[in-house]
Amino acid sequence: MGVQLNIKDERAVTLARDLAKQLGKSVTEVVREALEEKQRRREDDIDEVVRKVMRLTEGLRNHWNPETRHLSSEELIDSLYDEHGLPT
Repeated sequence: MGVQLNIKDERAVTLARDLAKQLGKSVTEVVREALEEKQRRREDDIDEVVRKVMRLTEGLRNHWNPETRHLSSEELIDSLYDEHGLPT
């Protein structure tokens, strides 16, 4: 029979069966499609957060000293301390 999933939530089962009937698909198809769509939306949300952080970072970088603006975060942190680990 293959892999099985036991859904114990009556409302979830009813929703899946109703949607399957409305769309003329199997319960398995509508559940898989719903999960795939939810996963796509989650990935899109994560991508949007990353884009916002990148825009924010770039905006902050524009306020930095022009001499340090080109440095990576590691290089910038390293420039704050001398060879003994003391602030410069």
